[in-house]
This record gives sequence, structure tokens and C-alpha cells, in this order.
Amino acid sequence: MAKPLSEKSSNSSLRAKASESSSLGYRPLQETSLESEIIHTEKLPPNFGDVVKGVYRSSFPQPWHFQALKKLGLRMIVTLVEGDYTQDHQVFLKENGIEHRRILILANKDPTIRTPDHVVNRVLEIMLNKTNHPLLLHCNKGKHRTGCIVGCFRKVQGWDMPAIRKEYLNFSLPKSRPLDERFIELFDDTRLGPLAVSSGASSWPAGVMLDPLREEVVEDENTPRGSRHSSASVFHKSDAM
Repeated sequence: MAKPLSEKSSNSSLRAKASESSSLGYRPLQETSLESEIIHTEKLPPNFGDVVKGVYRSSFPQPWHFQALKKLGLRMIVTLVEGDYTQDHQVFLKENGIEHRRILILANKDPTIRTPDHVVNRVLEIMLNKTNHPLLLHCNKGKHRTGCIVGCFRKVQGWDMPAIRKEYLNFSLPKSRPLDERFIELFDDTRLGPLAVSSGASSWPAGVMLDPLREEVVEDENTPRGSRHSSASVFHKSDAM
């Protein structure tokens, strides 16, 4: 399962192996020279990672991240929070032909307040449309709102809740929110079922960006096949929060 790697452990980071799920048809992606170049020469935003091939997640990108992000060939950036894009952001978008959309997702801090499913579906519909790929999805820290949207996306893909919860926690710990997990559980993914089928999203392989310094972690053969799935290996700088 995806687990953010801190900057401190970059020279002795764990090598995660994306496992295949026979039911969902996930398979790990192979390392490319472009991915390797980005990882080792440029700075990506904290909590950066692949969701599926062509869909990335991160914290709020800053101007010093633009050089690395440029190499991803982004077509779209979806922002889930308020917060101004500076003139530098606007120039970056224009020079690279990137469309920017802002769809606000509420923080899950009050059990009586939650983002309506139809708003979540607007984001997921963008993610399910491959003409928008490559795209970057981000909030402030890349943990909570982004984690909720990715969790809902995984439901649309057919992941089970234990797997979704594990991925969410890998990005959000030690500041995970039980209400985020509840939000994902309550999300009704049935409305997007036909779109998920027509797009083939259930068989989209989870993204992987390989780090040659990682050590391999072998999956426990006793893990129930129904709970196995592939997941992105994540590269992020230490997140001061």
C-alpha cells in the first residue's frame, strides 16, 4: 500500500512492491527515465503520489515545485480548497497549457457538515475522463480532502474499505481524521457506476513511480486475495504541519 516517504529516509527508503489483484486487474507500472529524472533532480510537492497512471495527488503546489510538475505534462489541475493562485501560478498554467478548476471540498471536522455527493461526483467525473489526463489533484496538505476524494475514487474502482482505509492512513497519519473515513464509507458510488464501467476505471492500474533505492517488501502469501490491490509508491518531502 502506498506509504509516503520522508525526506530524512530518502537514502534508505523502503521499496514497496505493488501487488496484483485478480479481481480488479491491477498491475504495477514500470519505471521510466522521465519519472526517475523528476524524482532525483527536482522537488515535487509534499505528499505527492500517483493515484492511477496519469492522475497525481499532492499538497498545494508552490512555485519551486513547478519545474518538476512541468515534466509531468499536466493537462489539468484540480484544486479542492480556497487559496489564491499567485501570478507565478497563473504564468505556469498559461505557459504549459494547463486548465485549472477549483471544486471546494469541506473539511470533515464537524459531523453535521459534509460535502454533498454531487460535488464529489464532479471531481470524480473529471478524474474518470482520460481526456483530462495527466491531471493533478490537490488540497492544502494533500492528506484530508485529497485523501477523501481518492478514497471515493477507489470505491468507484471497486476497492474494499480496508484497502481504502489503509491508503488514506498512509498519507494522513499521524493526523488522520475518523470523520474522513466515515465520509468515504457514506459516499454513494452507484451513480458513477455506468461511467466507471464505460471508462474501464476498475481495471486502471494504480500508479507507481519506482525509486531504485527502495528495498523490496514481499506481500504476505496469507493475505486474502479479495483484499489485495496495487497502489502507488509515494515520494514526498517532509510535511511540517
